Amino acid sequence: MTSVYTDADYLAAYKQKQKLFWIFMAITFAYLAFCVAWLVYYISLPYVANKFWPKASVYVASALYAVFAWVYLSIKYSRVRRYYKMLGYVCEGLKVGETNYFYRFREKSLQKDNIDVVGCVFETYSRKKQEWMEREVYADAEKPLPELGEGDLVRYVAQSNILIQYDILEKHAYEFEEYEDEEDEEEYEENTTENEVEAETEQGAEE
Repeated sequence: MTSVYTDADYLAAYKQKQKLFWIFMAITFAYLAFCVAWLVYYISLPYVANKFWPKASVYVASALYAVFAWVYLSIKYSRVRRYYKMLGYVCEGLKVGETNYFYRFREKSLQKDNIDVVGCVFETYSRKKQEWMEREVYADAEKPLPELGEGDLVRYVAQSNILIQYDILEKHAYEFEEYEDEEDEEEYEENTTENEVEAETEQGAEE
């Protein structure tokens, strides 16, 4: 089977997370040193001296640091940390294998746990409803898209609905009917989430 991730990906994510952490710590230490230096200078001033600049400098530096910390930690560092956490789950988490027919990619603005993903839509048969339904698995947007074509019979492994391995058993094994109009397409997109929940529930019951 083709593996989406390797040990090198996990190591690279760890190094990037550590690098961003120590960059933040270095800036924090520099900010603290700046404040301490102004505090020492402020204390050493005579009682009647003008103390505007020490106070103003610390206030401005504190405001800038607060803005930087919020943006840096909540956006950049948080995304890298979540990606690293996801790779940890990929390595150690519970994995689920399925064999379905691939239909198409959904390359809209999708995110899972704040990670950019691409939807891989498969056709799977529901024993409960006695009909075909859509099953969506997410591919990492930072990785090349899997080389899947419409109608391919694919065996794949996912962890928390993230595609981690796949194997094309047969090319163009199934031919799909096209949606008749745009209304059918919109109805399909609205029902996809509900169908995914039902599919995962059935899967858990079978296990």
